[in-house]
Amino acid sequence: MSINKSVLILGLGHLATRTKYLVLAKGYSAKHLPFTHFNKSENDLTTIGEIELAFTDLAMNSFALAYVLYENDEDNLEMVIAMTTLYPNLKIATSLFNENIRPHLERANSLLTIINPAKIAAPVFVESLNQPINRTQRTPLRINNIRSNKKPADSLLKMLVTFFIIIVLGASAYFHFFEQLTLLDSFYFVIVTISSVGYGDINMQHASSFSKIVDILLILFASAFIGIIFSLIVDRIIKKRTQRLLGRKKYNYSNHVIVCGLGRLGHFIADELCKKGEKIVIIEAKEDAASIEYFRSINVDVYIGNARQPNVLQDAGAERCRALISVINNDAANLEIGLNARYFQPDLRLILRIFDESMAAVFKEKFDIHLTQSMSFIAAENFAAMIS
Repeated sequence: MSINKSVLILGLGHLATRTKYLVLAKGYSAKHLPFTHFNKSENDLTTIGEIELAFTDLAMNSFALAYVLYENDEDNLEMVIAMTTLYPNLKIATSLFNENIRPHLERANSLLTIINPAKIAAPVFVESLNQPINRTQRTPLRINNIRSNKKPADSLLKMLVTFFIIIVLGASAYFHFFEQLTLLDSFYFVIVTISSVGYGDINMQHASSFSKIVDILLILFASAFIGIIFSLIVDRIIKKRTQRLLGRKKYNYSNHVIVCGLGRLGHFIADELCKKGEKIVIIEAKEDAASIEYFRSINVDVYIGNARQPNVLQDAGAERCRALISVINNDAANLEIGLNARYFQPDLRLILRIFDESMAAVFKEKFDIHLTQSMSFIAAENFAAMIS
């Protein structure tokens, strides 16, 4: 009995392309269709009708396996539902990040295999924490624009408080010397005046006209100063609370792991690290990222900020951390974060997500970064293994 050595690959992107190369390396032939959307025909067919029409010239039952590897879950889901309906006997493998839908789809079709690239790649990234490396020690370049998130003292507030105290003391001295009040009574009178209490036990009814003008100016200036000072204090309290809610503070941990990026892959990496009992600090640029509340609910520190800024890495404890894992969806950003972290700790273990293998090779050679991983390459190996 001859073995079918042909597969169908649908999708355009890193995962589909790498899966294709690995399949070809195994001696299989591959029909690669990169399109992700179908144009409506003149007959205004349904989605299933359009897909059936698009595959008219293909002998679908001749494929050993069909890979549905679009970059978006929506495209994969739409295609898989249509294909399982049209070709119930065809083995299909697809990529899906949504773990909630996965069991329902697999239960509906026993020939369907679903892989979550982020979930299977996360353990590989975590295992890199203990991977032996040989690194050439290099002197790091100095970063000159590091700024702490600690805010300088508010000079305006200090100045206003100083002037307010001068006004209170000056007015107290005036009424003491010119209205013959004791120092205590004078100070008491100024306080009840500027606080608008006005008990009436001491008043300016029989005072000189100039003293009455002084009293009026005291009320006006004191009211203005009190209003402004109160507003500035409230503003500082709110800002400080906001910073705390965003996790923006100085972390004094040691031997912890910094995870940059809380996207699909970052979520599973952080979760895997937590299960292994690692102390972690997550840096995420988007304060509305879906996973933030989950990790905070399990007492994981999440710092909302741009990990490309050296002061953010410094606040996260880059000087004392065990390793830094950067899995932002941008090769250049991951490299920048890694190199900035190296300033704080020259021998820091860096684990970077790099899509392009050729770029990864350059990074290793030029920047002495030996631990680079690609989620799509790890997933592609798993997909290609299905036809072994």
